[in-house]
Amino acid sequence: MRLALACLAIASGHAFRAPTSTLRPTRSWAAPKRPTTALAVAADAGASDRQLGVRVGGALALCGLDELCRVAFRGTGLPHSLAGGAALVAALVAARGAGERAHAEVLAPGAALVLAWMPVFFAPSLVALPLAAPVVSSAADAARLAAVVVGGLALSLASTAWIAGRFDGAPPAPQKAVAAGRPGVAFGTPLRAPLWVLAAAGGAGAVATELRAPLPLRACFVGATLASFVSGTRLTKALAASDAKAANVAAKALHPVAVCAVTTSAVARLVARLAGADAAGALRAYVALCGAPLQRLLGPSVLALAVGVYGRRRDVAANWKAVAATTAAGVGVGLYGTALLARAAGLPPAARLALLPRCITSPLAIAVCTSLGEDHAAAVALVVVTGVLGAAGGPSALTALGATKPLPRGLAMGAAAHGIGTAQMGSEPEAQPFAAIAMSLVGAASVVAASLPPTRAALRAVAGV
Repeated sequence: MRLALACLAIASGHAFRAPTSTLRPTRSWAAPKRPTTALAVAADAGASDRQLGVRVGGALALCGLDELCRVAFRGTGLPHSLAGGAALVAALVAARGAGERAHAEVLAPGAALVLAWMPVFFAPSLVALPLAAPVVSSAADAARLAAVVVGGLALSLASTAWIAGRFDGAPPAPQKAVAAGRPGVAFGTPLRAPLWVLAAAGGAGAVATELRAPLPLRACFVGATLASFVSGTRLTKALAASDAKAANVAAKALHPVAVCAVTTSAVARLVARLAGADAAGALRAYVALCGAPLQRLLGPSVLALAVGVYGRRRDVAANWKAVAATTAAGVGVGLYGTALLARAAGLPPAARLALLPRCITSPLAIAVCTSLGEDHAAAVALVVVTGVLGAAGGPSALTALGATKPLPRGLAMGAAAHGIGTAQMGSEPEAQPFAAIAMSLVGAASVVAASLPPTRAALRAVAGV
């Protein structure tokens, strides 16, 4: 856990250096030109470092709040991050001016840092997928499962965007604001080298000790996971900026989480092979040493999304009808609609249950699986696949469907593609708070539906299990 946080903090120094023009007030008069001095350069660097310190401090504050929520909501049956996010928004609203200052000076900068890295926290579920019990036994079943995932995602996006659009009276957003929909986190190129060096050095140490020493193995896995995510982000950004049509298509297909998962899995298998160890054992070590600490950071990520909701709370309150209708549609289509589709496709019972929480972010999907008495490993992997597909193609699909306003775009992405889709909406700041609230409410309502005996029985009956 400490190593993962340290790597994130170091990486953030390159990824989030604000331009110096944004750190100083603009002047209304033309200042006389003067030669750049070492003192001026040092002052600019100091200002940038202070901004970095604020971001890292805010991120650590969110991590601390998440740990407090784990203790405070233990034994309540509520997902601690979801309950903690609601409590955080309520506390900031109640604090009035002090809440505004805490939001602007500490929490908002920290949330920006956490959300920029949020997608990588989902990658360990895909890396560990080979360890999960198989839910399909034939290629035909696998094809039907894929059809339900893709078709269900398309249905969720289209239905929630249409319903949200019926309640939105705002004018359409300018096309420039919604056309991007591509990974846009400006990770600096210098990040890749130190992270890959960490992975290589850790891998060499792990091979030398035949995977018996946890420290080099942890360094290898953490370094490879973060380095491949940074490399994947840089790759998709470069492809998206290309004038070639094929490169633009590849940019949408090669989501950084998918690149990260494939690369990290390959690294783990290579280290196991060189050490003469079992690949499954290396993957189990990955889950314990790297996957679990990174997935633990999903809690602070949910709190970071709550910070964004607080910042746009007036917009959310003004559109409560659209939020309520989208939540109902998200649960109806995402949970019960998926159950119906999986049953109609003739999937095995285990696959039907694993598909049910596909539109719910990982921590809440685990709660749904617990209520249904189902192992969550395969379900969480399908959740991540759904999120990656939604983040890669969702913005373009919504534009093609005519959903160009922030309200329906955000609500549809949050309801259909959960946390990964919400993180993708960082390129659309007016839409992301709506994505966060839809993700939270659809997830919470789905947990309730899977927990209450009548609605749980209805869900099982629809799924035919």
